[in-house]
Amino acid sequence: MVELDERANNTGVEKSTDKRTRSSEDPFIKHYFSRIDPDIANSFTDEQKHAIKQMFGARGYAKHPVEIRRSIPFGRHRFYLIFLLGRERRAYERLKSEGQASGYVAYALASAFWLAPAIMIAALVHFFG
Repeated sequence: MVELDERANNTGVEKSTDKRTRSSEDPFIKHYFSRIDPDIANSFTDEQKHAIKQMFGARGYAKHPVEIRRSIPFGRHRFYLIFLLGRERRAYERLKSEGQASGYVAYALASAFWLAPAIMIAALVHFFG
């Protein structure tokens, strides 16, 4: 019996050591925990580190059908431009809580905004073409 308990305890120690090794190899954990005091970083458990990673939403980049990322020089400064186009995957509740889901009126206004130049060009071509 004592031997079985010792084996179970040793297995648990090995597993926790493996978890520490895995979490220390995680690029997200390395990046963010390199920015704080090493004594404080070492005080976090693997579960706490995993919870922090989930909180920050470290999921990597989503793939979009159109994805343009550019750094643009402007005088002595640089600005970062991102243009993403793809299907909306966020839940309606999240969009609503962020104030981005405002119903059909917003879609009608956005459509009018984007279609107005095309309609004006078509009319000009029709009358003066």
